[in-house]
Amino acid sequence: MYDIRPEFYDLLDTMTLGEKKYLMQYLGKIIEEEENAPKTYLEENWAEIKRLIKIIDLTPYIDDQIELAEIWGLCEEMIGSGELSEEDWSVREKILYEIIEEEYFDHYGLSDPIRDLRHALVLTKEEELLYADMIFEHGSGYMKKEAAKIYLENGKPEQYYVYREKCLGKDGSVYWELIKYYKDFDSGKAFELAELAMKKCRENLTEIVIFLLQDAKEKDDHIKYWTVKSS
Repeated sequence: MYDIRPEFYDLLDTMTLGEKKYLMQYLGKIIEEEENAPKTYLEENWAEIKRLIKIIDLTPYIDDQIELAEIWGLCEEMIGSGELSEEDWSVREKILYEIIEEEYFDHYGLSDPIRDLRHALVLTKEEELLYADMIFEHGSGYMKKEAAKIYLENGKPEQYYVYREKCLGKDGSVYWELIKYYKDFDSGKAFELAELAMKKCRENLTEIVIFLLQDAKEKDDHIKYWTVKSS
């Protein structure tokens, strides 16, 4: 933190008197706006976290800086304060949006405390689903996996499985997860996925093969039975 201060004051020495006056007016306006802007407990602490992150941005290396420890401490303090439950959703939503945009500030090594804070900012099942919606609207592919799990755990499994179907690769276990979901109410979809898995995958196919064999046996489809068995 202190290493950057001499550089700032050295910069002042390079400025003309007019530039210094303009800077003074500019800073005065910022100070006035900050002093007059009403802030809640959460807003004040989040503003401090962002200020500390700005300091980290100005340093060449992110490694055991005191600001990192300060941010950890602020997050722990807020979570343990009991005051976050008094914050309006509009305030918490704005901060959650910033957390999503920055992917938990993981590039600063702050993922753990920010994740803990994120959980403390979401108070109800409805808000949890709104948070998942925010991720799908603004978040990265990395975060959408987490959002899909939120849907599954909070009564919207269909949105979870729609997401999983978009992530099909060559792992049979993903197909089998979808087959188990669809087979009781959309058998056509389940068989379509099973047959696709047989074409695309080379591992984790045991359950899918058994599923196809049982179906062929129940339908007395000898050709299909031996086709699957020999695959």
